[in-house]
Amino acid sequence: MSKIPVTVITGFLGAGKTSLLNQLIKKNQEKKFVVIENEFGEENIDSELVADIGNEDIFELTNGCICCNLNTELFVVLENLIKNNHDFNHLLIETTGIADPGNILASFISDPGIKARFELDSVICLIDAANAKNDLKNEDVLNKQIAISDTLILNKTDLSNPEALEALIIELQEINPSANIHKAIQSDIEAQLLDVYAYNPKDIYQYLFSMDGVNEKDNKHDHNIQNYCFKSNSAFNQMKIGGWLDAFLQFNSDTIYRIKGILNIAGVENRILLQSVHTQIQATVGRQWEKDEVPETRLVFIGKNLNTEVIEKNLLELCD
Repeated sequence: MSKIPVTVITGFLGAGKTSLLNQLIKKNQEKKFVVIENEFGEENIDSELVADIGNEDIFELTNGCICCNLNTELFVVLENLIKNNHDFNHLLIETTGIADPGNILASFISDPGIKARFELDSVICLIDAANAKNDLKNEDVLNKQIAISDTLILNKTDLSNPEALEALIIELQEINPSANIHKAIQSDIEAQLLDVYAYNPKDIYQYLFSMDGVNEKDNKHDHNIQNYCFKSNSAFNQMKIGGWLDAFLQFNSDTIYRIKGILNIAGVENRILLQSVHTQIQATVGRQWEKDEVPETRLVFIGKNLNTEVIEKNLLELCD
């Protein structure tokens, strides 16, 4: 059974998340969506899309899709969708504007039951071009939303000017160097946003390539978000690195947003692809090391106020 792709839409208040949601539903009539919203109200889904109300939490849309209000734990909602045999082939989740989407993402990379049925397709963050300059300075949650997304949509570009847009794009690239950035008006863009699987562990190779040259000396900017890349040719002891990562993420859950990378584990012939969101870790087996290449660990830490000297010291002590 193929897994159901999941697209998470995030962004600060007023960025255009719901408009994008409506655009995706209208433009992909061949899809059978389930839409999950953190907050649900008449203003969230266009009135012409709503055909019937099953109960206070479930809305049927005119194209046969279903919209759910997330007023319980996410895994309960997903379990009920599967148990009730709803016919759908794509899941859309719209987070609240003031929410850190990390908790939602963590469920899809760590919960065995959810991972067996669903696969993260992409995480899309909308940015209000007209207000982003102030929001980035004042709203830490927006910086988090940008940092852990793989696709950034710079929306309402008609309300800004070319110089300001260019400066904003540079700022976004500082926060998230590997994200794809698109410009939009009223959340309407031509680029393909569904079935891109940008959150697949295999994208770590491309991600690490885009992070070449990043280090603790030049990656810090006004938002205090850093992208620190640890590199080592020494092999890690599997038990030691696993225990350290668990403890490190637990003690730094408020400041470490993501970890992505490739691990060289002693006695293991394959790369181990690692990614985490907050305290949740996903490790998958990658391809074998080639005979002519030197196995190398590369770990990118994305977070706030990183103590890179301590991180490097600790990791070096874990190598066999």
